Amino acid sequence: MAVDRMVLRQALSELVRLKTGTDNPTRFLSLLYGSALNEWAGELGVDRRKLDRLVDVRATGAGR
Repeated sequence: MAVDRMVLRQALSELVRLKTGTDNPTRFLSLLYGSALNEWAGELGVDRRKLDRLVDVRATGAGR
């Protein structure tokens, strides 16, 4: 299934912001990230773990 690149970029942008906020996690931020990850994975039709890995790659690249 093809993924809309604009929606994927939007998802990654939002998830990276949430994930980098959870580097010093509070329970609320961790729950918010998990919820957003599930929502975006469902909307994009991709596996949650694969999307989480993409977020990790994007967050690492953004930190350079």
